[in-house]
Amino acid sequence: LRIFQTDGTPLAHEDCPMAICLKSGQGVSNHEIIVERPDGSRKNVLVSPQPLHDGHGHVIGAINTLNDITGLRESERARDTNAQLTESILRHSKDCIKLLNLDGTLRSINPCGCTSLELASESEAVGKNYFDFWQPADRDAALAAVETSRRTGSGRFRADYTSSSGKVTTWDEMMSLITDLDGTPTGYLVISRDMTRELQDAQAKNEQLAQEKALADIGAMAVQQVPFQEFMERTIVKVADALQVPLAKILPYADQADHLWLAAGVGWQEGLVGNASVGTEKASQAGYTLSVEGPVIVEDLIAEKRFDGPPLLVEHGVRSGMSVTISGTGTRPFGVIGIHDTKVRQFDESQITFLETVANLIASVHRQNEFSKRQTLLVREIAHRSGNMLQFVNSIFNQTVRNSENLADAKVKFEERLAQMSKSNLLISSDGWTKSNVSDLVAQTLEPFQDRIDSSGRDVMLPAELCFDLGMVLHELATNSTKYGALSGAAGRVCLIWSIEPQKEGRPDFVLTWKDQKRQSNAAIPGTGFGTKLIKQLIESKWSGRVTTELEPEFCCRLSMPFPETIHSDASA
Repeated sequence: LRIFQTDGTPLAHEDCPMAICLKSGQGVSNHEIIVERPDGSRKNVLVSPQPLHDGHGHVIGAINTLNDITGLRESERARDTNAQLTESILRHSKDCIKLLNLDGTLRSINPCGCTSLELASESEAVGKNYFDFWQPADRDAALAAVETSRRTGSGRFRADYTSSSGKVTTWDEMMSLITDLDGTPTGYLVISRDMTRELQDAQAKNEQLAQEKALADIGAMAVQQVPFQEFMERTIVKVADALQVPLAKILPYADQADHLWLAAGVGWQEGLVGNASVGTEKASQAGYTLSVEGPVIVEDLIAEKRFDGPPLLVEHGVRSGMSVTISGTGTRPFGVIGIHDTKVRQFDESQITFLETVANLIASVHRQNEFSKRQTLLVREIAHRSGNMLQFVNSIFNQTVRNSENLADAKVKFEERLAQMSKSNLLISSDGWTKSNVSDLVAQTLEPFQDRIDSSGRDVMLPAELCFDLGMVLHELATNSTKYGALSGAAGRVCLIWSIEPQKEGRPDFVLTWKDQKRQSNAAIPGTGFGTKLIKQLIESKWSGRVTTELEPEFCCRLSMPFPETIHSDASA
């Protein structure tokens, strides 16, 4: 037999425990050696040689006992291997693994657990109670899982963990009861898996499917030509559901262009939809949205610096939201679509793209609706106005002849007025005899003098008939200026301003002011010419307005009239 030390080093027979015992006369107890058999197999053996003495105390031999502990050593090696494997698993596992005492005290936590929970080291957690890591509702779920684990051997619950930095993660907690060899419970093994990303991915997929379905439904309504107001109401509900927000709204421009109104919405206090308004100034989110290109994202309204929180949002506890401009039929936008949440949240690219797509669909349906309205109104207006127009032309002809020096003068004046009627009629009929923009009316009517007239005013929309009459008024004012005012010379300039002025009672006034820098001394006295009579007849008699004329220090003609009651008509059609 060959003999080895426990580290595998060969052991000479003269150095083996038996030889030492015989030489020294001293016994050896439980000395471990490795014995190699003839077949090459090795055994771990505990040897205990004891000397034998004669009657005189001399060593005459020795007796040896051998205890085969190979199985024990193999078990120990397997245990050590398992311990190393377990340690490796604990160290490299992406799960948070913890050992708890029966009362919930944390005995150990693996490195991944420390990292996931934002702990600097294991010592920050060991000794603390596991159940104290959870909020009250989740703590109750953890205690219930412990009771289940005691009864069945395992328990499970899901909970949110808030780290010291405020980061919130969702964990799937799996608990297993640990017992000793006698079956007595000694603690719990808890394996925690971070479900945050998985849940976020699943939520994102569900949101994407919801958005796709909402777009399909909105597109179907557009094809079905649902009445526009109903289309907006049903669309905003689908937008709120798809983006999972408590508040959503569609804000079209009012005709006065001084505010937007809440045409359709979800989550607003009773009575606000159809009545509430939001300013168009940049101080509000909607007004700011109209002034920039692209969507406007608000992560926290309280910390917002670009604009103030309008009362409509503040009163509903809005914290986050986004808004997008809805394009109109011309240069003027239709309005704004916005969604809001009462908690701080972020919006991803897919949600932004979804809202932009909805805004484009609303714009498309609005244009289609406007086109249909214009076609109907145009046919109706042609039939209605044909007779009136002939009478109006005849009246202008008679008045022109009566106030002209001769037939040639009358011919020139009449042709000019007839041409202006044609221009006004072309402007409003091109849009189907519906509302027109004042700035477009001014640009077309005063085109020959565009480089000498400083015009400014709100982006106001006026009814077709009023635009037609204002075109005639502007023509008369320009004609008067070419004869007696600033436009009669080469360097004179005219200032033209229009605005909406609120009144103490009733509707606001639409006010248009024409200012001439100079007036020739031989100018006719205002009120005596046909042009002045025509202006007064149209503004005061027809539109219940007022015409005020001043000669000093410069010629100024101020026209004011109640703003027509056509607000909201676009959206309600």
